[in-house]
Amino acid sequence: MKSSPPIRIIRAFDLSPLQSQAIYHAVAESFTKDAPDTICLVRPTKPYISIGYHQDAEHELDLEHLAQLGLPLIRRQVGGGAVYLDGNQIFLQWIFSPNSLPRSIESRYAIFIDPIVATYRDIGISAEMRPINDIQVAGRKIGGCGAARIGEAELLVSSFIFDIDLNIMASVLKVDSNKMRDKLFHNLKEYVTSITRELGSAPPQDFVIDSYLTHVQSLLQRDTYSDELSAAEMTRMAKAEEVLSSDQWTLDGGGRRVAGLKIQEGVVMHHATFKSPGGLIRWVLFLADDQIVDATLEGDFTIYPLDAPTRLADSLLGRQLNAKLRADWDKLFASVVEEAPGVSASDMLAPIETIAAARKA
Repeated sequence: MKSSPPIRIIRAFDLSPLQSQAIYHAVAESFTKDAPDTICLVRPTKPYISIGYHQDAEHELDLEHLAQLGLPLIRRQVGGGAVYLDGNQIFLQWIFSPNSLPRSIESRYAIFIDPIVATYRDIGISAEMRPINDIQVAGRKIGGCGAARIGEAELLVSSFIFDIDLNIMASVLKVDSNKMRDKLFHNLKEYVTSITRELGSAPPQDFVIDSYLTHVQSLLQRDTYSDELSAAEMTRMAKAEEVLSSDQWTLDGGGRRVAGLKIQEGVVMHHATFKSPGGLIRWVLFLADDQIVDATLEGDFTIYPLDAPTRLADSLLGRQLNAKLRADWDKLFASVVEEAPGVSASDMLAPIETIAAARKA
């Protein structure tokens, strides 16, 4: 018998799209220091689109086309980008005590990804971790991971991708033209893969799950046991569904500080992006001369704490876009951000530098 406490396993294969995201909120929000580390294995009954915690839905997605397709849109409380999700994917959701995981997010990703990679190799797919938080096969992405802190719990999420509809994924992302959409679809086909694409056909999902749990036990040196949601967790899940289904959360929520300033004479909006190793960073600044009067930080990065983008944006209000801001930036970043894997202080500043340079040009 292994010495560490066993890991609780919840198999939830009949959840609605909303429930498939609400379940880990429920377990995490119910978590206490005495709660067991829990892995939820989740499969939604219907397809949907999920956007990351720090993303702007209207900027990332063609919401009109999404409505025409009848696809629900759900903002998750985890970073990352927009993804198409359906029953051809099994979600892996770890809700663990911080004491059960390494301190750094990057080290947590490595432990989390190990049993996923081992499972893929069991079924004949030469998967490997691509730092910081991707899983790839011969240069093609077969999975990504996200992390967050909810209540007393640390959260890690990913999935086994048995198959994926890249046509739908390409059709709902916002692009400037049909030509760009065709290019997007080509890039998705080139750089995204699945179990079915790699093997020709996918093995039974139960077989893959059993293999995965065997590797979890072996690599973490911990036993597992099957369980169901408690009554308290079910109540929490219902409340989480209410939040996640609201337009305020979906369209205006997440970790962004949504710029609410009405543009007036002398106030100009500027925006710029930077692609860091940890994800896309986008700043939207409203400037009166060189004074920042409103700001929003968004993107598909992972950052701790989750409200760091809001606090960074707040810290810019009233400041001048000048050399002093650049001189103060590293200290400001360090005072707000605990961890942002693959995103440095200079990465986060880069779009602001782009805006400053454009104003001088």
